[in-house]
Amino acid sequence: MKLAAVLGWPVAHSRSPAIHNAAYRALGIDAVYVPLAVPPGELQAALLGVRAMGFLGANVTVPHKEEARRLCDEVDELAAAVGAVNTVVVRAGRLVGANTDCEGFARALAEAGGARGPAVVLGAGGSARAVLAVIGGSPAAAWVGGSIPRGSDRRIVARRPERAAGLGRAFPWTEAGLGAALDGAGLVVDTTPTGLSAEAEAALPAPVPLDRLAPDALVVSLVYHREPALLAAARARGLRVLDGASMLVHQAALAFTLMTGREAPLDVMRAAFHEPTAR
Repeated sequence: MKLAAVLGWPVAHSRSPAIHNAAYRALGIDAVYVPLAVPPGELQAALLGVRAMGFLGANVTVPHKEEARRLCDEVDELAAAVGAVNTVVVRAGRLVGANTDCEGFARALAEAGGARGPAVVLGAGGSARAVLAVIGGSPAAAWVGGSIPRGSDRRIVARRPERAAGLGRAFPWTEAGLGAALDGAGLVVDTTPTGLSAEAEAALPAPVPLDRLAPDALVVSLVYHREPALLAAARARGLRVLDGASMLVHQAALAFTLMTGREAPLDVMRAAFHEPTAR
């Protein structure tokens, strides 16, 4: 039996194991996918274990995606351009990094009907870099086709704006910064871990002013295990909303193919996400 895993902190909420294990069963692959909680500072040890034990590979989630890029023996062109890795495959004893978040988000955005610019990304970590690749805010746009017009303004709001250097127009996470960034925007994507819990949402230094958005704006959160306050507020205002479920399934399907060499059973994986036991 082969092993695969998702590495993150926190990781207990992840539905990736249910999605991948359903795909293994559907295709008769003798493998099991498990969640592994990896504290900050321990990713290198975890990846060495993945390699030593001959895993099929591992997905990497918050907060490790940028560090994974540095720790892999090699990375593909897209992951190198984005500066973040969310999928690590073991090949001939080497850790090979890829980024399936980009294409996963692109497919989810297309399913939602796309959006017009200007586009605002909340956060400046590994997930933000993948989203910016799709909407044309990084060099990776050469490899990924997005649903946002190429001439649209890209804006980034971060608690540490210096992390957004070279990614687009950066704004501080303050009332004034958020107001300026969201003014007239047609798309907002929250890539931060804030929506993972009510406690994290309550600790925000300033609220997101949804009243500054265009009337037909799309508000996106990459969180999928609960409805973040941001999406609830956007829905109440009559705005379009999109959670992280579709992106998760699409990026998982791409990662599955990288790890197994088999075409992913997308319908099976999507159904597994919605199974009550997966929650």
